[in-house]
Amino acid sequence: MPKQPAPKPENLKLTNEEPSLLFAIQELIRTGGIDWDEWWNEWRRGIPNRNQAVTNFRISDWVEPKYLELTQLDSKSGVRYIEYFPDRDNESESYILAGTTRDLIAHIVAIGYQNAASNNTVSGKNSKPPLKGFPLIELSFISEDKKVGKKWLRLAGFTDEAKIAQIKLAKQVTPADIKRWANKIKNIFGDTKYLWKKGKECLSYSGQIARLQGLEGYAYVKNQKDGIELFTAILKIIDTIPDKDGFNLTTSTSPTKYKKEKEIIVAGKSVIPAEKRPIADCYFDSATLRLPLMNKSIPLVKKNVILYK
Repeated sequence: MPKQPAPKPENLKLTNEEPSLLFAIQELIRTGGIDWDEWWNEWRRGIPNRNQAVTNFRISDWVEPKYLELTQLDSKSGVRYIEYFPDRDNESESYILAGTTRDLIAHIVAIGYQNAASNNTVSGKNSKPPLKGFPLIELSFISEDKKVGKKWLRLAGFTDEAKIAQIKLAKQVTPADIKRWANKIKNIFGDTKYLWKKGKECLSYSGQIARLQGLEGYAYVKNQKDGIELFTAILKIIDTIPDKDGFNLTTSTSPTKYKKEKEIIVAGKSVIPAEKRPIADCYFDSATLRLPLMNKSIPLVKKNVILYK
């Protein structure tokens, strides 16, 4: 049987009487049947249900991302362009992504895999403290208008896993250790009403020494001196001092820090308005301890009161 000739391209075009169907087909191709806004709201808050005991991922470890829409309003290609920030607080690391909705999601998930793998190596500038698996102290600071800033200290050399402690790879955390850290935090931050002067300058602390100390990361400050004082105070918790060669100061190019959780309606659509990075004095508020084998954090200090008994 002879093969049927392929239809000519002009025979596949829709007529002017069917614009809605043409639009629907083009939209289906562009999105792949995925609602970008719904997917993004799930992704930025952390993969749903991933904090169950059966998975290695925890919501508490999630770093909230953000993106900027770069697609021109008059674009007719069907391709969407965005600038993607894996960590919305780190504006020095971003990716220009292009494609359909499915393409963008594939790119973003791939970046997530890449960043997860890089956590097992020496991390780059502005990354959060690496050495996952070690206990983590989280310090919270708050301004008068309720803006919150957080800093993290990994307790390298400690573990809550008995098997690791048995083979002498790390010391098992004891109640005495936790009480000692709580007392240090009360004395250094609580009793002094420690002040973190937040500003536009970004001071990073990185390098092999910083990583082994568990404090490789960054802080937005008003000047380098204030930033060094902040890192120095944090390291006093574990009775050590910062590496003077590990500091690098840069200036933020954007005032945007994060978005409010409260959505508003604009032109019939729900949006989350961008909020400006706070240039404010943030006083020490509280400290908690996270242990890898525990889903809930342990309260250590509130203001100048030790909570751990």
